[in-house]
Parts: sequence; structure tokens; C-alpha cells
Amino acid sequence: MFFGWRVVAGSFVAMLLVLGFFTYTFTLFVVPLREEFGVGLEAVMYSLTLGTLLSLLVGPVSGYLVDHLSVRTLMTLGCLLFAGSLYTMSHVSSIFEFNLVYGTSFAVVNGLAGAVATSAAVSRWFVRSRGRALGIMTIGSSVGGILLPAITAWWIDTAGWRVAFQNLAVLALLATPWVWFNIRNRPADLGMEPDGDGAAPAGEESPEPMEPPGMKQIVSAREFWLIGLSVGFLIAVFSSTLSNLSPYATELGASDAQASTLIMVLAIHGLIGKLLFGAGADRYPLKWGMWAAQGLVVVALLIMSTEPAYWVMVIAAICMGLATGGLLPVWNSMMARVFGVDSYGRAMGLMGPIITLLLMPAYLFVGRMHDAFGNYVATLLVFSGLMLLAIVLLGPVRLPSQD
Repeated sequence: MFFGWRVVAGSFVAMLLVLGFFTYTFTLFVVPLREEFGVGLEAVMYSLTLGTLLSLLVGPVSGYLVDHLSVRTLMTLGCLLFAGSLYTMSHVSSIFEFNLVYGTSFAVVNGLAGAVATSAAVSRWFVRSRGRALGIMTIGSSVGGILLPAITAWWIDTAGWRVAFQNLAVLALLATPWVWFNIRNRPADLGMEPDGDGAAPAGEESPEPMEPPGMKQIVSAREFWLIGLSVGFLIAVFSSTLSNLSPYATELGASDAQASTLIMVLAIHGLIGKLLFGAGADRYPLKWGMWAAQGLVVVALLIMSTEPAYWVMVIAAICMGLATGGLLPVWNSMMARVFGVDSYGRAMGLMGPIITLLLMPAYLFVGRMHDAFGNYVATLLVFSGLMLLAIVLLGPVRLPSQD
């Protein structure tokens, strides 16, 4: 078997844990944390705000490290830090301490073992099948979104939120060896070429179809800003909405079990979306895929803004899941196409601050609007408008043809 698929498997597990927790599972802790420390929603949202703020500093640095150091070592270190952070969260004595630990781990762990590192590792091993490989790899976050919320909800109900954090820490620690043994930096390190074609002399790099751009060239490119803003709005809207999905569902009368099921439905369809969009990324224009994902988010937001019955919320979760499933493989393929795999980490790292500056106020906006008006309707309508702007921004983007 081509070793690149082992790299996909190692990255799959990292995505399952890191994005499975930060993207899908955090929402289950919002209510227990508010009850434990007697605070409002905005106070809990500061944890996400701090994480996105720190990402302004960590993102570019981690992107540079991914391009210049061993991604295998970086991802393994990220998994170890993740386990330690989860265990520390279980022992906090105030919402300030929780926000500090969560925000720091959000930025650092995502930088070392999150989407940038895993996507860079996989992109180096594939060219023709890059979209499919990235699609399979990103399924890890969806599987994490199916498994982690279900088991975490059970742990919270039966043993409390502190034990739930401790159990998650054990899972992260157990998965670390798998990441170490399956990740390798580049095909040339093992005398291979991308996609398993032929064999490259040990120590030599496979030729790139274009000269890898430096940081100045990257930030000077029009596509860098258009893609960054378009994707940034999508991530800001999706992440801040998902972090409040569980409390929103319970406000509309859903039980805790139904709220957890809603997240699971979203994650399952995220898995389906990654398979569909990942395969489509190798066959169809990448902008079509991104537009489809953004359009599905608009539909989901408009449905949720009507404060619907639970079964209608399930339809919205399906649309949102398919959209987030489409985002990562299409975005990753787009960035590798524009900037090349040798500058992929730097390009993604430099794009991080754009996304962070859009994401950071989104969390506070949701919390402030909810505390002021007692519902999420106005927020969802504003977010729908932002998604329409994201669709327009992607229009002028020009992508090089696939070699």
C-alpha cells in the first residue's frame, strides 16, 4: 500500500481528536460551565474569543514551522499538549482559569496538530488524488463529531463535566503513538513520489510545477485576500453558530439528548459532505464547491432563524453538516493549487489572522446579542447576510489549472 494512505490515517486521527473536540464537542460544556460558575453566555464565549485572538500570533508561526520543521514531530507534540490541556481544564476553579487554559490550547493545539499541519502533510503525498485524500482525511473531524459529543454527553450526565475532560485527555494520550508512527514529512524521505508514482532518489524533492512563493508574494496576491475573506466569513459564521447549537436547541424545547443528537446529525452529514466534495474537488471547479458549501450554510441559517420545531432543526443541521464537510477539502485543494505544497503551511498560517479577526468578534457578537435580546434570531439573519457577501467575494478568484 502506498505510504501516503498511512499519512492520511495518522492525520485522520489527529483531526478526529482536535477538530472533533474544538469544533463539535465544546458546545456540550457551555451549560455546565455557566451553572458551575454562575456566569452568562458571554463569559463562556470569552474562551473562544481568547483562542482566536491567540491564533493571530500562533497561526503564522505554526504555518512557518510546518514548512520548515518535521510535521511529524509538530503533530505529535500537539497531541501531547492537547492531552495535558484537557486534564488541566478538569481542575479549573473559575471561569477565568477555564478561559485561559481553553483559549491557549485552542490556539496552540490547532496550530500544531490541526487542519494546517494535517492538510500540509497529506497534500505533500498526493497531486492527482489530492482532493480525495484530503476529503478522507477531513472525515476524521466528522467522525470525531459523531463519537466525541455522544460519549462526552454520557460522561457529563453520569460523572460530571470535570471527569469528561479527564476522559478526553486519556483518549488524546492514547492516540498520540498512532500519529507518530503514521506521519512522514514528504514522499522523498522514503524514496517515493506523490501518488505512488515511480520512485525519487532519497533526499530529493519532487519538482513543483511553480516556484514556491515567499511570504511577501503570498500576501501580495489578490487571491490570498479574496479566499481569506470568503472562507473567513464562512468559518466565523459556522464556528460561532455551532458553538451555540446545543443551548439554542434546548431553548427551543429540545432535551439534552436531542441537542446531542443534533450535533451528531451535523457531524454525520459532514462526513458525507467530505466524501462528496473531496471527490468533486478532483473533477470540478473548486469555486463551485465552495459556493455550494456557502449556499448550504445560508439555507441552514434561514431555517434556524424561524425558531423551528426540532425535526426542522434536523434539516438545518444536515445542510450545515454538508457545508462544513465541503469546506476543508475544497479550501485545502484551493490553497495547494494557488500557492503550491512547499508554501502551503506559510500561506495557511498567514491566512489565519484574517480568519481570526473575523471569527473573534463573531463569538462575542452571538453572546452579546443573546444576552441582550434573549434569542438568536437577529444573529442568524445577520450571519445569512455575511454568507452572501462571502459568495460574492469568491467570484473574482482565479485558480491555476491542475498539472
